[in-house]
Amino acid sequence: MRKYIILLAVLIIAFLGVVGFVIKNALPGESAAQETTTAAATQETAQPTTEAAKEVTLLAVGDVLAHTPVLAAAKNEDGSYSFDSLFAVMKEEFQSADIAVVNQETILGGSDGGFPYDGYPNFNTPDSMGDAIIGAGFDVVLQASNHSRDAGVSGILHSINYWKNHSGEAMMLGLNETQAERDTIRILEKNGITFALLNYTYGLNGYSLPADQTYLVNIMDSSTLEQVKADITKASGMADFVIVFPHWGSEDRTGDPTPDQTSWAKMMTEAGADLIIGTHPHVIENIEWVTSDNGNRALCYYSIGNYSSNQQNLAEVLGGMAKVKIIKEDGMTRIKEEETGVVPIVTHNDKTSGKAVIQTYRLTDYTEEMAKVHDIFIRFDNSFSLARLQDLANQVFGDWILK
Repeated sequence: MRKYIILLAVLIIAFLGVVGFVIKNALPGESAAQETTTAAATQETAQPTTEAAKEVTLLAVGDVLAHTPVLAAAKNEDGSYSFDSLFAVMKEEFQSADIAVVNQETILGGSDGGFPYDGYPNFNTPDSMGDAIIGAGFDVVLQASNHSRDAGVSGILHSINYWKNHSGEAMMLGLNETQAERDTIRILEKNGITFALLNYTYGLNGYSLPADQTYLVNIMDSSTLEQVKADITKASGMADFVIVFPHWGSEDRTGDPTPDQTSWAKMMTEAGADLIIGTHPHVIENIEWVTSDNGNRALCYYSIGNYSSNQQNLAEVLGGMAKVKIIKEDGMTRIKEEETGVVPIVTHNDKTSGKAVIQTYRLTDYTEEMAKVHDIFIRFDNSFSLARLQDLANQVFGDWILK
């Protein structure tokens, strides 16, 4: 009996030894497997994620000119002015854009500086034009133009003050109260993309600024070329995307830009501009990519014509709404070419009821019936027609027209 007990004890000890050996050799394997799984999970978590692309849609329209008939149409019985109807038809488009830009060519000069509200040649436009622009949804207002000094220095300062009082609603470019403001690059951020915005005019219709206040209006001429270049270079280091809005060129020159415009465009591109949108000629001009000698590339709308006016020939009532899609992905910001171009627009001017009704439409929404009551057709040119407007738009803008 005792022999059996001893044998049983030996067997139990042997069994426990085998189990211990198995456990000892199995645990490291399990630990290694766990480490491999953990490492794989960590590696998977550490994989860099691709940031979603950021996009901005920018719309820009051209010259708003408050000619005398425009003022008369906007004047209310109590003597106040309302310009809301100028923007009523296309208002929803401006409001839906990420950034909407308008060239308010005529100065908001106030009535207290000795200059009455008036049209051509020395414009002075009521502040309610600014109210209408803000109400229409514009984010950026261009004020550097050849008419900036029409209401004197006091008019410039009045306009600056108006826009400062509405700085939370729209950003004004082109006019400055101090030298420090002149030297400050305006930056606008939208949808995670930063934009540097600059606005200049070729001159002031023969007027000059006081010698100690040359900063009041951003001028681009031979004497300021190096400063403009420096501004753009500085801007390119401050933002993802640089847009220059030059007031330049020759009035009523449809199609091809002047050599001066192409020279400035090349310089601006070389300095760092990504997009150039021009105004002043009152008619539409070509759109093209500009490549500078240093390899920089910018899209240039040489002139997008008028948005609203009382001008009296067919080419002056055909404008363009620039539509530009800007995209930022993988650290690079660029123009999305397949979604960029121009929408032809037409300023309708109906005076058949006595008081002018001036409104702007997409050309695709304009009709031959409307053309037949346009003031140009009735008083100046009975060949004015929808077909001629379409032909001119196709001739100048060509494949840039968005469908």
